Amino acid sequence: MFTFGSMNVAPLRLVFCLLIFAALLFGCGTEEVVKQKNVYYSWESYLMAEIAQVTKGQHRLQKTVILDGEKEDLILKEVDWKKEWALFLEADLNKQAYQTAYDHFSEPGMIWYSLKPGENLPVKKFVLHIDAEERPVKVEIEVGQKNLLFETQKKLFMNFSEGHVETYYMEGSQQMTWTKPTHYKLMGVLLPK
Repeated sequence: MFTFGSMNVAPLRLVFCLLIFAALLFGCGTEEVVKQKNVYYSWESYLMAEIAQVTKGQHRLQKTVILDGEKEDLILKEVDWKKEWALFLEADLNKQAYQTAYDHFSEPGMIWYSLKPGENLPVKKFVLHIDAEERPVKVEIEVGQKNLLFETQKKLFMNFSEGHVETYYMEGSQQMTWTKPTHYKLMGVLLPK
């Protein structure tokens, strides 16, 4: 046991440790989860619910891919829909950096978001056609990026029936600096199992 002059240090050490413990315990507090309010149509949420639905329904996929003129037709029984529709999911506009970046036009049956002049985000246009029950009928998305290494342009389309995906289509090109562009098209049709 240490002493400091005539003072016993052991009780002070205990008090000091208790103070540190209390500060750590109460100072950290509970972490508040701040949920971002959706400014735009809740596209990612809708599509994630649709992914759950098609996964549960065990749909097959008839898929046609054309890459630089070479065509391939496939019928897939097992599909990772989240990966298959990753480009559609990435086009959700409810991201912190996107909060004020888009002009919003609406009329009955259609919601249109267009990137404001001077903004530099990948999603250039997002158009959602909806039915009377406000379920998607058709989605059109334009995505583009350009930097020193590459340039890419994509057009994405998804068609719905009674709010559920029936078909989707993607076309685009990608060009690395100093190379020829690669062009691709992809068409997907959901089939019952």
